[in-house]
Amino acid sequence: MKHIIILLLLCFAAIGCNNPNPFGTIKVSGTVLLDGNPVQGISVNFNPVGGDISAGGLTDDTGKYTLTTGGATVGGGAIPGEYNVTFSKVEIEGAELDMDEYLKKFGDRQPKITYVVPQKYEDVKTSGIASVKVEKGEKNIFNFELTTK
Repeated sequence: MKHIIILLLLCFAAIGCNNPNPFGTIKVSGTVLLDGNPVQGISVNFNPVGGDISAGGLTDDTGKYTLTTGGATVGGGAIPGEYNVTFSKVEIEGAELDMDEYLKKFGDRQPKITYVVPQKYEDVKTSGIASVKVEKGEKNIFNFELTTK
């Protein structure tokens, strides 16, 4: 019994000592509009310039997003630094179907893919979006206006 209590105390101590923010992330949020309108489900990706840990999020029905860095708290933000930002959203015909339903309806033909957000926004070289800096002590709210034209 004494060993179980000691083991439980060690477990609680280990849990209590875990760092809830191992990367030192900072809250980052903003809004993405497409042709002046919010679109739910746009993937927003902050790709570090000269770094290796990116952050990402999805827009809600009002176009708002919050970033999460992989392995950190959901919505916890991004590591301070400079980022190139990319965006994507595609709709795939029949994506809501399970495999059997899809094969029954479409056979073996390739699904139609619709780029809701133009492909140019998936690449920092073609997006036309300037890099942004995530900084301690700043609001770190980044709003973006994308166009389909």
